[in-house]
Amino acid sequence: MRLLPSRRRWPVVAAVFACTLLIAVGALLISRPDHTGGTPADRASGAVRPEDRASGAQPPANEAGAVEADPAAYQLERLRALEPVVASPATAVIAGETAQQPDLYAAEFTRRLLTQDYRQPRDAHVQWVQAESATTTEPLVVGKVPPELRDRLAVYTVTDTADGPAPIPSPAEWAGLAAQQAYTTVSIDRVEEPFAWTNAVASGRITDPGITGRDVAATVTVHSAADGRPHIATYSVGLSLNLEGPPTRRTWGFVAAVSYTAIQVK
Repeated sequence: MRLLPSRRRWPVVAAVFACTLLIAVGALLISRPDHTGGTPADRASGAVRPEDRASGAQPPANEAGAVEADPAAYQLERLRALEPVVASPATAVIAGETAQQPDLYAAEFTRRLLTQDYRQPRDAHVQWVQAESATTTEPLVVGKVPPELRDRLAVYTVTDTADGPAPIPSPAEWAGLAAQQAYTTVSIDRVEEPFAWTNAVASGRITDPGITGRDVAATVTVHSAADGRPHIATYSVGLSLNLEGPPTRRTWGFVAAVSYTAIQVK
């Protein structure tokens, strides 16, 4: 399998990141990720390519016309079809000073999100994401997502694989990695507030006082075993996030992942 960058973006969520301001009407634009790559977990496991997954990176032929006609509506249907996740009361959420500072929270959320032990249940990891989730009414972030679906957005943006690899592997991929005793370790390299985001805030285009955006760069190492021998692969990962916090919430929470990249470096 070729080791190429994996890229994805959730156009149903319109947000400001890097050098691009994605406005609510930008939800109609759909990016075309590189489907020949995969997440660090995909490639370490030798899993099938994203376009060959059961969930399908490419829509079925009979749906292709609908996707081209209204890609945002197609994504909203997938979001609507996502079964709501209920977080366990015992889930250990991010707390203390880390939950009070957006940079600290973005770093810790990314570290925990990408730290995955495939020998443990995937559902528990998804439930943790739901426990960290927050909602916003900011039009530049929620785009065309209706209010009744916004509580599913956090999980959707880290698990949906229809448009390419997601930060959390699919259930089938998770099981395959579990068979290899695989797990990841993560170090956070940097956290930045995108310049385009600060400009949008300064110009008054952001109306929710509690919403913010962060770009997080991390190094992810996948540890696995093949034929009784240990294997290690290292990836440079980028994750762009929206967060909601004070003054609209007591602590910071995760709204959505807007873009995700993973490139093997070793």
